[in-house]
Amino acid sequence: MKDNTKDENRINERQWNEHPRRRRKSSSAPAPEKAYADDLTDDLELVDVEDVDSDAEDESPEEETGERGQSVSRLPFSPLWIIYAVWCIILIAGMFYTLDYAKKSLTLYEAARPDRLMDSLVASVSADGLSDHAVLSKSMDGVTTVSYNVAVNNTVSCNYFENPYTYVAQLNDLLDAESLRYEKTGQDFTTGALTYALYAGDLHFGDIKLLPGSSYTRMKLLTMTDWTPESITVFKEPADYSIQIDIPDNFTVTVNGMPVPDAYTVSQKECSDLEFCEKYVDVPGTKTILIPGFQDEATVDVKDSGGEDVESTVEEIADKNEGVNSTESISENEYNNVDYPGSYASKIEQINYSCGFPSPEMPDDLKDTVLDMTENYSLFFTRDLPGSTASIEPIRYIFPEDSEYLKLAETYRRQDMEIIVAHSNTHFDNVTVDDYTVYNNECFSCRVAFDKIMTMYGKEVVDDTDSVYYFVLIDGEWKIADIR
Repeated sequence: MKDNTKDENRINERQWNEHPRRRRKSSSAPAPEKAYADDLTDDLELVDVEDVDSDAEDESPEEETGERGQSVSRLPFSPLWIIYAVWCIILIAGMFYTLDYAKKSLTLYEAARPDRLMDSLVASVSADGLSDHAVLSKSMDGVTTVSYNVAVNNTVSCNYFENPYTYVAQLNDLLDAESLRYEKTGQDFTTGALTYALYAGDLHFGDIKLLPGSSYTRMKLLTMTDWTPESITVFKEPADYSIQIDIPDNFTVTVNGMPVPDAYTVSQKECSDLEFCEKYVDVPGTKTILIPGFQDEATVDVKDSGGEDVESTVEEIADKNEGVNSTESISENEYNNVDYPGSYASKIEQINYSCGFPSPEMPDDLKDTVLDMTENYSLFFTRDLPGSTASIEPIRYIFPEDSEYLKLAETYRRQDMEIIVAHSNTHFDNVTVDDYTVYNNECFSCRVAFDKIMTMYGKEVVDDTDSVYYFVLIDGEWKIADIR
């Protein structure tokens, strides 16, 4: 065994010494220090340029040699970079989606607030106005618009002659001139409903209620409620005033174009001046109409029995605290131009209308009839009417058959007519017929005044007559029913 080991060592040593560098070293036999330096030089000289190039070529990325000398291909990019890039794109897209979703959620949350809905409602009412309904709209996302047809409940307390929706029309005029705003006034914690007061300028004219609908949540934090507007309630200030109308009971009256029913007549009485006329014809009396609860200025029209307009005297009780009266016309007073609907009632306590029987121009033929009858009646008492001393027949056509004036004339003729002093040249001067008053088609009165001039003992004697005569129509002929 030892011999074999020695033989192997000798073979290895011979192979080592046979290496060219080892051969050169052994032939020159340099000194130990010099030999070390030479070895370093020899090592440097062994690095040949061609060897370096070949090594560089061997290390090219296109091909490598493995332990067994096989060629191995290399990829230009690593798959990890592609995965990284895709992952970054996904993260950026997710970030933009999340930001956009959050923005939309905040927009919807803001738009779903009841105040934002009220802003939309106020804008809709200001633009479109009110009637028996209001067309309101809202937008939750700035694109989609939701419209509502909201009923307008007019709770204005008015009387028979005022249309409550006239107030709505007045409100529309006011909305054109005043800014519309709202204030939250209450919340029903049972139903969740919200109540808002609507103002036109400083006038609180209505309320609107918002009802909660379905709710949903976004982003786990934002809870939104779908609010729906209920009907708009419109009202007025509680102030009101009354109208009193004193007219003959055969007149007709309309208020705001509507006939006044008999139910508003509070008193009725007979006309004392016509007490003798009512024995022969139907005569009118007077009546008082009282209508409370007016809010705005009313139009009162009075017509006589013939359908003709009659002018009324107007008295206003304008100061509710002091009761100061005024007789100026409604169309001329300061309350005609109201500041806002219903303010008229806040300034007027009551308006009184009064009118008597009409006094038109007397027809000429009727005037001639009146003068004929009144003058002949006067001539009867001075024996200037032919046949007056024999009977009352000359004046019988002037009065009704059972007239007390005929009885008085007969008594006078029998007892006192003989004492009349003889006279001559009887005539009338300064004749006046006026104050013609028509009560109805069968009754009228007029004032007749004249000077009856007679000559007695060579001197003129004047007898003044100034009386009101009341005429009635009997069988198509006018008769004197009374003299005052």
